[in-house]
Amino acid sequence: MKRIRLVVRNDKQQAHVIANRFGNLLADRDVATDAGDPDAIVAVGGDGTMLEAASIALELSVPVCGINVGRVGYLAEFAQDEIEDLAIAIASDGFAIMHHSTVSVSTGTETASAINDVVVEKVTGQRIIEVAVEVNHRPLATYRTDGVIVATPLGSTAYSLSAGGPIVDPTLDALIMTPVAPHSLLTRAIVLAPDAVVTLSVTGDRPARINVDGRELLIVEPDELVTIRRGSHAVKFMTLDRHPFPHAVREQFGLDHA
Repeated sequence: MKRIRLVVRNDKQQAHVIANRFGNLLADRDVATDAGDPDAIVAVGGDGTMLEAASIALELSVPVCGINVGRVGYLAEFAQDEIEDLAIAIASDGFAIMHHSTVSVSTGTETASAINDVVVEKVTGQRIIEVAVEVNHRPLATYRTDGVIVATPLGSTAYSLSAGGPIVDPTLDALIMTPVAPHSLLTRAIVLAPDAVVTLSVTGDRPARINVDGRELLIVEPDELVTIRRGSHAVKFMTLDRHPFPHAVREQFGLDHA
């Protein structure tokens, strides 16, 4: 018997309705959804729920997928009317696995991994910070900015995009570094090689906050080194390959209705 863990958006009633329906479809095919040691993770919600589920899947080294009941579902591949097809695919191993790179951050005291992005940003209410950036131990620039984002291709359509970064095909392997509202000559995002090592340090007398996939990790003091690189493990996504990259972009940005 296969074992699936469901991660459901708690504050959305429709997510629980879909999760119950999906659980019944799995049970009809001898797939358990109450197991503590799952073979895969399925998120039911939006991209926030998907990030939570993907983080669990990364830790357990199992594949993940999502059923979209949110407003935007770039990470959650499956629509509500596709849950029976997904249940059949899980029961029969009839899905493919896509490996997407992660990004890791380390300081002198903490290490964490992100599916979408790592952000070094000003503490709320404070003025802009100065962030010195090195790439592969060579100086690149010092930004006067609200923050610096280092994103995966999968996360390129999240915070990085709203800050002016590019949309990157998630099957590529790269790091995308995007300054947030920079007061500097270099204002554009930079796409770096997948093995690049980005070292950030906040100059001056203002601390900064490190966020990992939107969650605060810690506050770093001036001159404390923050090292960001590709994560050592990829996150595995289950897919039926029904929504390739161009289709996902059109859906996310409503281009079919423009």
